[in-house]
Amino acid sequence: MTPNLASKGSELTSIGANQALRRRWIARAATVALAAGSLTGLTAGLTSAAQAAPTAAHKLKVVKIVTRKPIGKMLATIKGKGASLYYMPKGTCGSTCQTFWPPLLLPKGSKATPTGVACLGTAKFGKRLQVTYRGKRLYTFTSDSGAKVTGNGVAGFKAAKVKTGKCPK
Repeated sequence: MTPNLASKGSELTSIGANQALRRRWIARAATVALAAGSLTGLTAGLTSAAQAAPTAAHKLKVVKIVTRKPIGKMLATIKGKGASLYYMPKGTCGSTCQTFWPPLLLPKGSKATPTGVACLGTAKFGKRLQVTYRGKRLYTFTSDSGAKVTGNGVAGFKAAKVKTGKCPK
């Protein structure tokens, strides 16, 4: 009988150990399930918050303010010394005109908001966007070099002087 009790005692010990292991495993599995559920809820909450929030518009600095004689404060492209920028108060610049007056365009496929000074915007130019200032399309002049302003008054173009006040709608 003693051997039977000893064997039953070891069985009881191993059953007790198995139950302890099983309890630990269940506790760990429950912790993992709880954590996974929390992460799922958190992710769902973040996803719905991201969908509800408006997407931030990408901004692209394209112009800067420079002081050039005899104009004073005017707009220029952002690269290098900055090419002087011009606009047409009246009329449009067709393909022949654009040979000498290249439009200031955003990169292909860009839907960015131009920045660098107040009152900038965009207008469709084929499949691209042309930068505007106070509602007027901006151009450079091929005969300008560096900080020159030789296109003012040529073919009806005006230097894009910096103006204060409210931006037109």
